[in-house]
Amino acid sequence: MDKIMVDLYSGLGGASEAFLRSGWDVYRYDNNPAFSTVNSRYYVPRTEYADVDNLMWPFTRKIHFLWASPPCLEFSNAPSAPKSMHKRLKLPGPYEPDTGLLESTIDFINKTKPTYWAIENVLGAGPYFSKVIGKPHRVKVGSALIWGNFPLGYFEDVENNYKKLAGDKYRHSPLRSNYRAKVPLWLSKQMLDSVTSVTLREWV
Repeated sequence: MDKIMVDLYSGLGGASEAFLRSGWDVYRYDNNPAFSTVNSRYYVPRTEYADVDNLMWPFTRKIHFLWASPPCLEFSNAPSAPKSMHKRLKLPGPYEPDTGLLESTIDFINKTKPTYWAIENVLGAGPYFSKVIGKPHRVKVGSALIWGNFPLGYFEDVENNYKKLAGDKYRHSPLRSNYRAKVPLWLSKQMLDSVTSVTLREWV
């Protein structure tokens, strides 16, 4: 039986690329039509246009691994991000980002019950995501935090802050935020190794 991976907020498809190359049955979902339109210059294979808020798993088949990278703008510590602007402008009250998409993701996970799941976001998402998910992040890789129930394999930031490097390289691209958010192949491979090769003795 084929192993099934679901990639939510898939963007440029980085999180699921190692799984796809390894023969997994991959389903990518994103609400940017550029990624699901075949004749688009930004077309990403196996991508379907969908909003996670309304997403229903259309099969009875078991999801073996689910990855989700909800948009990070509201949680980012970048100078131009809403959280930093709120502080700089000394706006009244505590900053409260919208966690609706994260809550929709948790709801989808609860409904589909994948064997393993992971939710990735920026460092600034830490306290907000942990509050909704109900536990702290499981892995920190460079400037990314990953929550979930996956086995703890080998995780290392091979590129030394890959998000910043991608942002600098694609500074003038209309999809700069997508390139910055793209999970690199080496991290996808590390997660693939974790969910397929780690024994029970290595769980902590």
